[in-house]
Amino acid sequence: MSKKFDVIIIGSGIGGLTIASLLSKNKKVLLLEKNNNFGGYCAAFKRKGYRFESAVQAINGLYKGSPIYEVLKKSQALNGVKIVRPRHLYRSIFPDYDISVPQANINKYKTLLFSLFPDEKNNIINLFDTLKSIYLEMSRFYRKKTLAKSPFILKYGRRSLQELMDGFTKNKKLRAVISQYWMYRGLPPTKLSAITFAYIWYDYTANGSYFPKDGMHSIMQNLVDFIKNNNGVILHDREVNKLFVDFDRITELGLENSSRYEADMVISNIDVFKTFGMVVSGDTLDIESFLSKLKNNFLSISAFKIYLGLNIDVRKIGIKDYEIFVNPSYDAESMYQASLNNEFEKVPYSITIYSNLSDSFCKKGKSVVSIGLLSGYDFWRNLTRSEYKQKKEEMAEIILSRCEKVIPGLRKYIKVKTIATPLTMERYTGNSNGSIYGWNKKSLIEEIRFMNPTTPIKNLLLSSHWTKMGGGIGGVLLSSDRVYNLINNKA
Repeated sequence: MSKKFDVIIIGSGIGGLTIASLLSKNKKVLLLEKNNNFGGYCAAFKRKGYRFESAVQAINGLYKGSPIYEVLKKSQALNGVKIVRPRHLYRSIFPDYDISVPQANINKYKTLLFSLFPDEKNNIINLFDTLKSIYLEMSRFYRKKTLAKSPFILKYGRRSLQELMDGFTKNKKLRAVISQYWMYRGLPPTKLSAITFAYIWYDYTANGSYFPKDGMHSIMQNLVDFIKNNNGVILHDREVNKLFVDFDRITELGLENSSRYEADMVISNIDVFKTFGMVVSGDTLDIESFLSKLKNNFLSISAFKIYLGLNIDVRKIGIKDYEIFVNPSYDAESMYQASLNNEFEKVPYSITIYSNLSDSFCKKGKSVVSIGLLSGYDFWRNLTRSEYKQKKEEMAEIILSRCEKVIPGLRKYIKVKTIATPLTMERYTGNSNGSIYGWNKKSLIEEIRFMNPTTPIKNLLLSSHWTKMGGGIGGVLLSSDRVYNLINNKA
C-alpha cells in the first residue's frame, strides 16, 4: 500500500468520516483512527444483546432543504437509512410542571404555554418571534457568509440567553421551561450565547427532532462503505503522534507504530490542542502564537453517562416517552454549578429510552435507557484508580435513585449497566478535559470570527466541533462541509 495520499484525515468522528466521504469521489484519501472502531461520540457499542448509543440522542435539521440534511445526502450517509421522530420533542419535568413539548408544532407549543402562563401570552408570542428571526438570520448567514441585513444577530450577538429573555419576561418559571435545551449547549442561560441557543432551539421546536431508526451506526457505516468503495483507506488502531513541519507545511505524519505517511493536505478532526502538540518543527513561533490565542477560550463542560439494559419493556409500566429532562429547580445557574461540582443530588439530567423509539436496540420485551448529565472534569482527574471506581458507582447510585421517581422500580430491572465519566470521554475521544461541545458558546460573533478551518500550517485544516459552525452533530457537519468546499476551491 502506498503511503502517499492526496488527503489524510485524523479522527473518524462524524466530521472526519463526512469529509473523507465527500473527498473520496475524486481524491486519494486516508483516514486514521486511534481507536479500534470508528465514530467518536457517534459510535455505538453492544453489551449482552443490548446496543447503546455513545452520546447522541437527537439530531436537528434532518429534513429536505436543511443544510445539515444536504451535507449528509451529498456524502451518501443517508442511503437506505430510515429516519424517525419521537411522538413528542421531549418531556420536561420541573417541581410544578410535567410538560410534553409537541413535536414540530410551534403553535401548539405556544398554546400549551399560554395555558400554563396565561398572563404571559403576549410576552411568549414576542419572544418566539424574536427567536425565529434570529434563526432565519443565522440560516441566511450560513448560505451567504455575511451578517448584512441581520439586525437581530447584531442586536443579540454579544448578549446571553438570559439577557435576551429578560427583555420579554421576568417570570422565572417560564424562562426555565423555554430554555430547557441549555443542557445541550453546556452552559446556563446567564452564560450561554443568545444566538447559539436561538438557532438550535427554533430548528428543533419548529422543525422537529430526528434520529436514524437503526441508530447512528447506520449513518456512520454508510460513510465508511462509501469511502472504501471509492478506494479510500480507513485504518483503525493508528494513532498519529507527530506532525513533521517544514517551511509551514506538514511533510510527514508519524504514527505510534513508527509508520510514516505523506499527504498534500492534512485535516485534523481531533482535539485542537492535541493536534498542535504533535507538531515537530524548527520554527514554532506562529504556532505558539496561534495556541496562545486558543488558550484564552474556555472548554465546554463534560458529561457523566449511565447506559442501562433492562429486562422489561418500560412501555408496559406506562413509560412511553423517548427523551425526558428532569430539573430539580428553576435555577439553571445553580444547577449548572452543581454539575461543575458534581453535586449529583442537585443536578438536572436527561433520560433517553431508545427502545421506545425503535425496536432495533434490543430484543422484544426489553429496554435500552441512557441517563446523561453535565459533569465537571476537575472532580474526577485526581482520584486514584480505586477511588475512581468507587466514586463513579456511588455517583451512579445517586442518579439511579432519583430516576426511580420517573421510572418506578428501575433498579430491579437492570441487567446491564455501563458508566462513563469525563475521564472516559477524554480517553476515548482525546478531547481536552472530556469536552463534549468544543468551546463554550459564550459569544456568537467571537465564535464565528475565531476558529476558522485554516491554520498557520498551510496544508493543515481543522474540522469538528472546535471550528465554526461549532458543537453538536449539525455544527460538526456544517464545519465538514466548509472544509470540503475550501479544499475544492483550492483544487
